[in-house]
Amino acid sequence: MIDPATLSALVSSTVALLSPLLAKAVDKGAEELGKSAMGALLDKFKQRLGGTPAEKPLQDLAKQPEDADNQADLRKQLKAAVQADPALAAFLQQWLEQGSQQAQAQGITLTTTVTGNDNSTVVVQGSNNSVSK
Repeated sequence: MIDPATLSALVSSTVALLSPLLAKAVDKGAEELGKSAMGALLDKFKQRLGGTPAEKPLQDLAKQPEDADNQADLRKQLKAAVQADPALAAFLQQWLEQGSQQAQAQGITLTTTVTGNDNSTVVVQGSNNSVSK
């Protein structure tokens, strides 16, 4: 089982990367996106979350990627999905690695705003990384 701090960091990093990728997807349009590596990366993420508690919040975020409420809802549901399926954590770590490489290629920068107490965030880049606290 993944510890709560690591889970929070993993989920926060995932949503922090996913939001600008989805915003870029909206800008490019569905047809052009389907032909790109970014489109394949997003499809892989959507397929993996199909049937999990995070599926609907992901659809909402895809419609409005910069909406803070949609981002928070996805973070909450991703945590629930990882707790129900611990293998999802490994998928998210791998997806983050691929996604950060794709984001760099697309010129996407990541910004995370954290409020409250005892929060942490992580952005993973490179290869063979793991997220831990």
